Amino acid sequence: MNGYVTVLDSIPEETIAVLVYVIGSIIALWCWYGVTKRLPRTLGGILWILAFAVLLTPTVSEGPNASVAPAIFGLMFGVLTKEQELVWINASLILFVIGIASLIGYCWSTYVTNKAKNAVTTVNKKTSPL
Repeated sequence: MNGYVTVLDSIPEETIAVLVYVIGSIIALWCWYGVTKRLPRTLGGILWILAFAVLLTPTVSEGPNASVAPAIFGLMFGVLTKEQELVWINASLILFVIGIASLIGYCWSTYVTNKAKNAVTTVNKKTSPL
């Protein structure tokens, strides 16, 4: 047991906290995918992107021990303390991630649709007229 404790003591607390948060977010997104795959494809994709952006959009926290933190915590802190600048900064970061992820999702959806159409066209060209 002492071996595990010494290994954990050698890793900075900040790294452990970020690693635990990322692993927890991945597990939460995996579970959320299980829910959204039963929804219509477009709605499920949008809801998954929304959950991804809320959980994993980074921002920099303020104060003497500033480090990387999820933007949703900065947004909630700004709402609770009524700091409009903090609210707008973190909300804009989350909306930016939603916009970029939506653009990537649209491009992927278009690619998959065109790939399926080309596969059908290729099959029809190779069939015998008899």
